[in-house]
Amino acid sequence: MTDSGDISGALPPRIGRYRVRGLLGRGAMGMVYLGHDAAIDRPVAIKTIHRRLLQGEEGAEWLARFRREVRAAGRCLHPNIVTVFEYGEEENAPYIVMEYVQGRELRDYLKERKPLPLANAVAVIVQVLQALGHAHASGVVHRDIKPGNIILLADGQVKVTDFGIARLETGIGLTQDGMTVGTPGYMAPEQFRGEEADRRADLYAAAVVLFEMLTGARPFDGRGASELMYQVLNQPPRRATTLNPRLPLELDAVLERALAKAPNDRFQDAGAFIAALEGLKLVEREAAADGSTVIRVEPVQAPAPPPANTPPGWDPVLLAQAEHWLIEVLGPVAKVLVRRTALQVGSPAELVQQLMAAIPGDQDRLLFQRRMRAVLGGAMTGLGTATSASVMGSQMSGSLGSFEQPVLETARRDLAVYLGPIAKVLVKQVAAKTRTPRELYQRLAEHIPVAADRAAFLKRAPPETAG
Repeated sequence: MTDSGDISGALPPRIGRYRVRGLLGRGAMGMVYLGHDAAIDRPVAIKTIHRRLLQGEEGAEWLARFRREVRAAGRCLHPNIVTVFEYGEEENAPYIVMEYVQGRELRDYLKERKPLPLANAVAVIVQVLQALGHAHASGVVHRDIKPGNIILLADGQVKVTDFGIARLETGIGLTQDGMTVGTPGYMAPEQFRGEEADRRADLYAAAVVLFEMLTGARPFDGRGASELMYQVLNQPPRRATTLNPRLPLELDAVLERALAKAPNDRFQDAGAFIAALEGLKLVEREAAADGSTVIRVEPVQAPAPPPANTPPGWDPVLLAQAEHWLIEVLGPVAKVLVRRTALQVGSPAELVQQLMAAIPGDQDRLLFQRRMRAVLGGAMTGLGTATSASVMGSQMSGSLGSFEQPVLETARRDLAVYLGPIAKVLVKQVAAKTRTPRELYQRLAEHIPVAADRAAFLKRAPPETAG
């Protein structure tokens, strides 16, 4: 493992007793590696936290949250929950060893903002609800249900993962007063108000996911953090049948109850939510061999996987475009260069910078940069107006570098819409390395994985002032 916890070159040969075989994914919080457990001869997934996030008071909190993930998920043994095997620390860097699940995140289905077939959407959410029902019965509340934490396997099975901010109902919470926990687009009203979230907040988030699968959009369309919070707290959700007229009208009532403002007005447990779907004939039960009943759901067809030679964690479309344009100036070597560089850098912007260095002519370099900006959806440039409205969470303390506190707080709120509470840590780190608000937003955008979300975030960037 490197000093930063990031990949800056070759993969670490080992983490603990596990040999590292590849990189499965990267994100704002950490990395996930493919490992091999030689003692049992099985593949495992190894989740780490970026070392830079473990510094200072926020670092101690994230470390406590990471340890809590193991404790929470370790209590949840269920076919629809990713199994956690072990927790360890190496050179003061923590890691979790988990079941290696060969599937794709539900987030991949939703990138095109198109509805899923009704049967498939119900198949996904029923399995999510089954997982939540088991976790809740074990005293565990997930608190961050979202498409990125739902994995779809090729055989139709669904797995819920990432209990990093889960809370043990029988324990003492680590959340500080006034700190919002969760991902804003899927948070229940009580989470925005900073109140204690229980199992009904998980069911609310599951309803948001179901709504998004059925319509291609979320029930509230606020673009900024303050607008989103106002809508969640004060306005009724949009009707799913208005956005997708092919849906049965009876579904609106189920979603309206699941998305109720007051927790007491929602479904009180996962079984009640499933029963409501059964009542609409969207779920069927059949007898099992032991005489019990099981829910029969439609198999889920996973989206086509990326090409076999695509480095793990990278968008194959992005790499294919980079290859296409580099071939024009470098020839066939471009394909090898793009994939080798993707294994050595940690963000799309770094990838573009490294590839530009290999282009000999200034004009060709500039053209490549412009083309890649378009592919990244604005992740390298951005104009817009920042909001100063006040919203959730703890305030950024004081000024940092060349930025005053209101600028940092606004950036944190805007970024939290897409990344959740980790936005606070990222803003502090990036602000220390940038000079203007526009540059701050550009650097922060590199941590947002979906191109459309990056573009929306950058539209809120302050305009560049004349020097």
